[in-house]
Amino acid sequence: MKKVLLSIISCLTLGFGYAQTYPYVDINQISFVSPTDLANCNDSSAYLGDTVRTRAIVITDGNLSEVASSSVTGGSRPFIAVVDTAYDGVAPQGFQSAVVMGAFGNTPVTDIENAIAGDILEMTVLVAEFNGLVQLTPISATSVSLVGVAPSIPTFVTINAGDIQDNQRRNILTTGEQWEGAYVELQNVTVTSVSVFSGGSRCEFTVADANGNQVLVADRFLPMRVNGVATVNPNSPDSLGTLVPPSVGTVYNHIRGIIFQDENGSCYPNASNFAGGYEINPFDSTDLDKAASPASISNISRTPLVPNATQTVTVSADIIDNDGIVTGATLYYTADQTAPANLFSSITMTNVNSLYSATIPAFPIDSVVRYYIEATDDSSNVTTSPSTPVGQRLRTYFYTVRPNGATIMDIQKVLDLSEDDSPLLGDTVTVTGIVTASYQAGDLGYLYIQDPTATEFAGIFVEGGPTSVFSLNRGDEVTVQGVVAEQFGFTKLQAITATATTNTGTILPIEFSPNDTAAFRINPDTAEVYEGMLVRLKNPSPTGRVWVTNANLGFGEYRVSTDPSLTTTGSRILAGRQQGTQAQSSLDVSYISDTAAYGANLNVTPVQVTTAMSFDHIDGLVYFSFNNHKLTPRNNADFPNLIVSIEEISSSDVELNVYPNPTADRINIQIAEEYQFENLTIQLTDMNGRIVAEMNSNLHLSSLNLDGLENGFYIIRVVNENEVLNTSKVIINK
Repeated sequence: MKKVLLSIISCLTLGFGYAQTYPYVDINQISFVSPTDLANCNDSSAYLGDTVRTRAIVITDGNLSEVASSSVTGGSRPFIAVVDTAYDGVAPQGFQSAVVMGAFGNTPVTDIENAIAGDILEMTVLVAEFNGLVQLTPISATSVSLVGVAPSIPTFVTINAGDIQDNQRRNILTTGEQWEGAYVELQNVTVTSVSVFSGGSRCEFTVADANGNQVLVADRFLPMRVNGVATVNPNSPDSLGTLVPPSVGTVYNHIRGIIFQDENGSCYPNASNFAGGYEINPFDSTDLDKAASPASISNISRTPLVPNATQTVTVSADIIDNDGIVTGATLYYTADQTAPANLFSSITMTNVNSLYSATIPAFPIDSVVRYYIEATDDSSNVTTSPSTPVGQRLRTYFYTVRPNGATIMDIQKVLDLSEDDSPLLGDTVTVTGIVTASYQAGDLGYLYIQDPTATEFAGIFVEGGPTSVFSLNRGDEVTVQGVVAEQFGFTKLQAITATATTNTGTILPIEFSPNDTAAFRINPDTAEVYEGMLVRLKNPSPTGRVWVTNANLGFGEYRVSTDPSLTTTGSRILAGRQQGTQAQSSLDVSYISDTAAYGANLNVTPVQVTTAMSFDHIDGLVYFSFNNHKLTPRNNADFPNLIVSIEEISSSDVELNVYPNPTADRINIQIAEEYQFENLTIQLTDMNGRIVAEMNSNLHLSSLNLDGLENGFYIIRVVNENEVLNTSKVIINK
């Protein structure tokens, strides 16, 4: 009812002098969700989708957010938390707080960037939602203004971890939703897992209370910026982060921060397995109060990086205890892939000051050697690196014994598919592979190489490098020296040198059904095995085809499947959209999801895909971005034998008829006599985007000669200046 009334009010006010006046709604009303709704797994605001005016007291300074954004001017998307003006100066109550996203389009909102805790802001905002989190979004760059200062700066309220999350780190909506956007404190919690990612520039960790209830400590504000890593907020008070990632077992007397939500658990069956649930985001240096801590293990290295069968491997690490002394360290190792931790061999590590080391004996070629380090301090605290979250399989470092140094597989291979960072991240390696995609005209426009001796973890994207990479062709063998890096979960090799050998080779694509849940599909775990590799999506049925089942997933992507009725399962295709290396797809692929958005820069004629289209198969390289693996075809030849129904693809309001269809040797284009024009351009392209017939005409009835063209499917486009009057599918059948 509220939403209906708001809509009526908005419509009425719009009619008076076109001066829009939005209704006033306080933060408590926006945030409140009834117990009945929460019990039924509905945590959406009653005002979701409405534009309202509201006033609130700022909790977090506007220059403390640390959310990188390539689309917002300045490279950072500002966020603040606010509390209802009914706040009594002691501690917030439930449903009194909210999160404000401080950008309008690509422009940061000045009064949010400059906000200081205790400021009172008046805002006209859209009530939006992102992954379950209610976000107030300004409707313009000037729809937020400072109108006063509160008598006191908002403080925190102490809650239990079990109020918001259970022991599986799942949302507890009935007691947790009231604290969304609020400044809260968790007391006496212990670190159970630590995740350092994005090339070591970001850190999040999970803490648990005495009952095992777990909460993710997330990194949206300055105190969680990793030590020595540059801040992304251009207005930040600090240029570098200071957080030293804690060790598993570290105890915090308290952790304070703003509660965000990343929906997960039984109430969200379609939520990502990686979602954090209700997350706490520290924003002040006093929000993290560490108790006596265990030793920390850092700067782990091994020599040689990839040994041969005669070489031993020396593992070294810096081990220190900031509030005591290290009493010992042990290196555990095994070449048995099934061995549990208690069956690993052990070596006592020796030290010079804080540098500890031990040597693993030589193993035969192709042995996969796992290892981890354990350190003990004078308080009997034990630290393990890598740390293993409670209840999960043992995590280890590892290497493979090779006859001639590193391979592409050593860069890409992971033992746990949910942990997709390269084990050689940051290392300089030299590998050899066959070019599967190149910078040559008509190719992908990016360089990929693949090891022809392997069928998993065998391909990699090569970024940058000398000018010689531009002369490489598909099939060339090349040796690349470079630094292993990660780009938001996508492994790449940043080239230093690239030298073509005199050898060539052929890489045949690995074939999968686009619906194969155990192989490619869209599952980020299983697809990790094939990242960077040449893959073919093919229907396993001898007469089956690969269908477009969702023609526009956004951001240049669409979905394909073996069954045209399966609209929510299948593989993603990325084509026509390039944004540096953040969205790398070919400009020589016609078949794209949105010709208006992505068709202008193509080197071939754009064809907007529809659910009437199917192919024999689709080839391409496996790419990863925005939490999804997807296929990036290299050119139109990667889409053999397109079949479409002969209905019209698109047309304007101009009455126009294309006939006969199918046809043998001629197609007629008839335009309504009342439509006035000076000159029409009529083009016929094949399904590879090549123009095979073309004419200009000033007649209302034109005839295009198709003599000499082979049987098959074609696209005809009728254009008057910049207006496309008709795009239709044509069948030539002689």
